[in-house]
Amino acid sequence: MMKIRTKRILLSFLSLLLLLMPIAVKAESTDDMYYVKDEANLMSEEEQKELETKLSTISDYWGEDVVVLTVNSLEGKTAEAYADDYYDMNGYGVSGRNGGILLLVAMDDRKWHMSTGGECISIFTDAGLNYMQEQFKPSLSEGDYAEAFNTFADLCDDFMAQAEIGEPYDTGNLPKEPLSILWYIGAVAAAFLLAFIWGSIEKGKLITVRESQTASDYAVAGSLNVYNSHDQMVRTYVTQRALPKEDSSSSSGSSTHTSSSGSSHGGCGGSF
Repeated sequence: MMKIRTKRILLSFLSLLLLLMPIAVKAESTDDMYYVKDEANLMSEEEQKELETKLSTISDYWGEDVVVLTVNSLEGKTAEAYADDYYDMNGYGVSGRNGGILLLVAMDDRKWHMSTGGECISIFTDAGLNYMQEQFKPSLSEGDYAEAFNTFADLCDDFMAQAEIGEPYDTGNLPKEPLSILWYIGAVAAAFLLAFIWGSIEKGKLITVRESQTASDYAVAGSLNVYNSHDQMVRTYVTQRALPKEDSSSSSGSSTHTSSSGSSHGGCGGSF
């Protein structure tokens, strides 16, 4: 009788354990859905936490995963293949989300690559991705990695907001960079300098001018003669020209490729 009771208690315990396992797995899965994976230790712990918070907020708001990954080595793969495989194998762009973008930085190879999936392929066009790398790559080259990754995050937020209104950034429709305050100061200084030079030259021309007492002294001889005249139209000409066609190159769109897992990805990459 004691053995039966012991077995029942054990079975009840096992049943309870099995019941709680999905909850534990779900919690573990949620914890594992990180947006910053700094395997190359390029940032301080505080910088990682701040970036994780920013990327998590952007990802939750737009419903698209925005990820930063740093590694020491590509392990024999190309940067594109490594980024695509990591994106696919770690479940980004799934679990209710429509897509995502991942920025990979590999230190040994000094390579970077952005991989896009799902809806983010159309949100981040080829021209848009090229614009983005021009903004964050200088910081990468200078070793200011936290600044580069935060610039990437801010750009992702901006690009998704632009796509929300139905006009993703693309060729001929890229963000306008604000002019530096130094540019304004230089422009004003140049205008004053040119005005001073022009005024000095014109003033120099007036040295030999003397005031006259009568208006006739200012008239050029023969300039006020008036003659009868009339115009007669003998023929007309009509000039025709074709209206310029819309430039098809104003929208480059997004090129895609297939990863080793068979998923479709967009993206671009290079060295830093």
